[in-house]
Amino acid sequence: MYVRQKLPHGAQAPSVAREVVDSLLDARLSVEALSELRLVVSELVTNAVRHGEESDGVVELFVTVGGGVARVEVIDGGAGFEPPPGAPRPEEPGGWGLIVVDRLASRWGIEGSPRTRVWAELPLDTFDTSGGAPTAPAYARNV
Repeated sequence: MYVRQKLPHGAQAPSVAREVVDSLLDARLSVEALSELRLVVSELVTNAVRHGEESDGVVELFVTVGGGVARVEVIDGGAGFEPPPGAPRPEEPGGWGLIVVDRLASRWGIEGSPRTRVWAELPLDTFDTSGGAPTAPAYARNV
């Protein structure tokens, strides 16, 4: 299954992205897999709106599901970025989005040419419930 959706580059984009995921994948995924996929989609779209550059007024969302993996790609008009080197301080209200993505995704990465594309792959058959302290994101560059 493949989903491509252009979202408005604005505050409503994350909720529209979640609605798209729900409407197309609700009956196809377990409750746990859908919840994690919705969270990753929401975090990546929120980052694109908050930190990315506007490109034609849209953020692009791609979701591919197959072979036991969901792959999410979010594209904005920016030229890429380097993720922060570590976790934010606990008292900081923001900066946790990529930490969440790192904890849920089996792999994720950033591509920055010519636009910013942040992608994440989530296994649909296993879930890490071990918890633990947040760590700095481990990501793949231009994979």
